[in-house]
Amino acid sequence: MKNIILVVIIFCLTVLSAYFMITTDNKQEDKKDANKEKTEQASKKKEKAQKKQENEPKIKTQKDLSKVIYSDKDEQAKMNAYNEAIDKGILPRSNNYQEAVYAYEESVWLKNNAGTE
Repeated sequence: MKNIILVVIIFCLTVLSAYFMITTDNKQEDKKDANKEKTEQASKKKEKAQKKQENEPKIKTQKDLSKVIYSDKDEQAKMNAYNEAIDKGILPRSNNYQEAVYAYEESVWLKNNAGTE
């Protein structure tokens, strides 16, 4: 008998909590605010992406790459510049996974010593 009473109480509490959740979450104002927030977040992400693209240097030669690699920029910016140079065929890819500076130096060595091996 005690078990049946506990089950009924738990069932009632579950039903009531579901009812309150449904009635409080269906307000139109909350939905509009959520949509505005999502729109604002999306526009902020686009702005950040545009600023990031503007800040990234365009790598056209090995000299441009060396300026970026030996600059005070963060490792991610250096690696992005290195990968851009690899994609454009300016340097061969390093054989090892390493920091941008060491990868650049190994790539230069590979480029200079490609015919001697």
